[in-house]
Amino acid sequence: MPLTIKTSMKRLMLAAIGLSLSAAAVAVPPAPQDELKTVTEQVRGMIKQHHAEYAADKGKFYAAMNQVLVPHFDVPYIAKYVLGLNYRAASADQRTRFANTFKDMLLRSYADALLDNYDSLKVEWQTPRMAEGATDALVNSNITQGNGQHTNIGFRVHVIDDDWKVWDIIVENISLATNFKTQINAEIKKTSLDDVISRMEKGESVTPPKTAPGAK
Repeated sequence: MPLTIKTSMKRLMLAAIGLSLSAAAVAVPPAPQDELKTVTEQVRGMIKQHHAEYAADKGKFYAAMNQVLVPHFDVPYIAKYVLGLNYRAASADQRTRFANTFKDMLLRSYADALLDNYDSLKVEWQTPRMAEGATDALVNSNITQGNGQHTNIGFRVHVIDDDWKVWDIIVENISLATNFKTQINAEIKKTSLDDVISRMEKGESVTPPKTAPGAK
């Protein structure tokens, strides 16, 4: 049952708190969880050191997070996956604009959640089951919030140019990439790809499709 975009962003923000994702270059691709651990601590350290500065200047904070996090997401792949069949009909300019604005939307949600919660969570990482030489993996984690609430979050990663890059986040067994794909393509069908991109570029919400009775 699809989530609303608002609910998806809330789950995404929670994921981002523990996510703080893959940064340092991957020395040995068969250990993606080590990269997730490393960057979690890197980002927490950055925020701890500059918290007041970042809180006062969100633009500077977003720029810092963009520099650390974005290179370790497979943004072109995420954009292609989310657009689905609409990707084939999209022009090169539309593909680039959508990838950039979708990335910005996710990044700002991540950044805001990290800034508010960087020091109040405990993250436990699990070693993924992988065949030798595997180039894709699911890294699971358990996040404990300050109130004791537990959330299971998985990160789908694959190897691109000798680095592990994240392309999906799974919160309590719900794929956020798939959920966004369903909602955004439904909105494109109602309006157009250019309309959706323009609204996203302006920071406007993209209205999700109606869900079944009882859906949240």
